[in-house]
Amino acid sequence: MPRSVYDTVLVTVVGLLVGAVIWTVTAVAYDDPAAGRSTSGPICPEEGIRVTAGPVNPALGLRAMDLTLENCGTRAYRVEGYPEIRLLDRDQQGVTGVTVVHGSGGIATVTGFDDPPGPVTLAPGETASAGLLWRNTATGPGGSAAVPYLTVAARSGSLPLLLTPDGGLDLGTTGRLGVGPWRTTGGTR
Repeated sequence: MPRSVYDTVLVTVVGLLVGAVIWTVTAVAYDDPAAGRSTSGPICPEEGIRVTAGPVNPALGLRAMDLTLENCGTRAYRVEGYPEIRLLDRDQQGVTGVTVVHGSGGIATVTGFDDPPGPVTLAPGETASAGLLWRNTATGPGGSAAVPYLTVAARSGSLPLLLTPDGGLDLGTTGRLGVGPWRTTGGTR
């Protein structure tokens, strides 16, 4: 191989390796739930759980989104009830004028959404899900509530994890967000 081609290949490989190391260090340094950052990366937070937001399912003004709770730790993790949700604006300040309710709260009739919660125990690698439900309906003057961020605590006292749902939550002016209980999914990651 001529020297110039060898040098080009060597520089390219070294550049890729350095880039991979920088990317990995950046992910570890900035993917810190204690600092209020997303936990969507490959690391597992100290509590041993990770929460992710699924895509928003829009249908004629009715919106739904699943939250997935993954036990990425090394021991069983137990939840019972509903995730604790806090809605945040673009400055990551609390959104006012929106009530978060357990169950559908009259938003719509959705099978299972109003079923009573029960205990859910996740072995390492297992997942559970909970749904969010809202309407993007403008019912009067005032601006629609746009929610680009939310924090989710899997259970009372858990570290709230910051999520950035794709497209955010477009809550309209109805001022209600329904939260379903945690349910096992039967799946693993």
